[in-house]
Amino acid sequence: MDIILNRRSVRKFDLTKQVSEEDLLQLCRYAEAAPSARRQKGREYIMIDDKSLIEQLSTVSAGAAILKNCSAVLAVIGKNPDELLTPRMQVQDLSAATENILLGATAMGLGSCWIGIYPIEERTEACNRLLNLSNGTFTFSLVALGYPKEDQAFYDASKLESSMIHHNRY
Repeated sequence: MDIILNRRSVRKFDLTKQVSEEDLLQLCRYAEAAPSARRQKGREYIMIDDKSLIEQLSTVSAGAAILKNCSAVLAVIGKNPDELLTPRMQVQDLSAATENILLGATAMGLGSCWIGIYPIEERTEACNRLLNLSNGTFTFSLVALGYPKEDQAFYDASKLESSMIHHNRY
């Protein structure tokens, strides 16, 4: 379980090394292995390595600015909720897929950072336009990917404080 404890948000990438298309495809496989409500298949992925498009995506929010300094981006796309069996569970499904990308990247020696897009309307609309999404599909998250500039995994054991743990009831 070191992958979970070693995962961190990487914001500085070594741009002399590129993430391969096969690695991006493997991360999509990891994402799709995440649980989903009633196997509703409510998500898709866009592998992005076009520097111009990445530059444009970096402008959708202040947090997205780090995309300028990454090798590739995976966009986690929500399918039209009107077409799903349990649309109210879609956010959990998309979150689980995004987390699997982050953990998979760590296992592969890549750095990653989750850029929150949905449910902030301005961000979602900007990404949807840039990624040519329509018919109710939407950008849920962007994941910045690349080889970390610094090779330090940090997990602060003090993050989990005893006051955060409860037994049986709150």
